[in-house]
Amino acid sequence: MKQLIFVFVLAALFNLLSCQSADKKQAVVDLSEEQSNDFVSGLVREDTLAVKELVDRFMTCVQNKQYEQAVVMLYRLDPEDAWNEPVQLSNEEMNNVVCMLRQIPVLSYRINNIKFETALMNEVKCTIVMREADGTTPEAVNNWYFKPVNYLGGWRLCLMDSNS
Repeated sequence: MKQLIFVFVLAALFNLLSCQSADKKQAVVDLSEEQSNDFVSGLVREDTLAVKELVDRFMTCVQNKQYEQAVVMLYRLDPEDAWNEPVQLSNEEMNNVVCMLRQIPVLSYRINNIKFETALMNEVKCTIVMREADGTTPEAVNNWYFKPVNYLGGWRLCLMDSNS
């Protein structure tokens, strides 16, 4: 009988703890949604234009095969930095991106979507045309994603990584 009471008390305690854990998770989700809504509601038309201009400048440099000028515009977030300050790419990272850009011809591009969520979590989707369609082959396109970051009132352009 004591074992049955012990199991019942243990099950009740586990149920109580899991309910409290779910309440805490819900509070975290609500808080992040509230922060996102606050950030997005504080944006103005100039923010959208600034992000669009950054992407346009980057893509124009790539189209003109000015890869070094394009790559200098890129930043990354350092997960170790408590202030979430975007930092420019290292020389090795810049060289890797330049090598990638040289391998992909960009004839034209279009910005498909700009999505704002928080200062650090935003997305720009670009479709690039690598080969024009002709009578026998279809147009070759690819999508590139950028991650614009708002830091100290200014926009920095980051590439999306696989962890984003």
